[in-house]
Amino acid sequence: MVTKDQFRTAMSKFATGVTVVTTLDEHGQPHAMTANSFTSVCLEPPVVLICVAHSTHTYKYVEKAGKFGINVLGQDQEAQGVYFAKRPADRHGDVDYRYATSNDGIPVLEGSMTFFGCQVLNTHVCGDHTIYLGEVKEVRQGQDAEPLMFYRSRWYHPAHE
Repeated sequence: MVTKDQFRTAMSKFATGVTVVTTLDEHGQPHAMTANSFTSVCLEPPVVLICVAHSTHTYKYVEKAGKFGINVLGQDQEAQGVYFAKRPADRHGDVDYRYATSNDGIPVLEGSMTFFGCQVLNTHVCGDHTIYLGEVKEVRQGQDAEPLMFYRSRWYHPAHE
């Protein structure tokens, strides 16, 4: 049987981009979480997939709101990626970020390379995560930059390597 540590180490060798998933909390305020479990699913209709752990605040907020945003981060947004990877209670320090609002009221992390505004289309529970399929209702192109990457369990800057 494959252990959790073996699986994590093996998966760390797959380089991914870094996103921040945004949605609204129970008071209609912006909530965000760093995620790298994001991929496109199909073009017609445009659908993306994210995986969210049941232990996160994001899980209950996406469940209730029925919509989410994907903000693709550039290398200059590493501090935001680190910040939103922490549980909300552990987010301390001076990290500069601002939100705009999408056409559907989803928080858009300003400065992101790309934003996808999504309506939950379908869900599938698998272990301790829910897989969300989101139909993309809005795309915003931000600044053209080098992507922020995650590789071997650390932030990775291929342009600087």
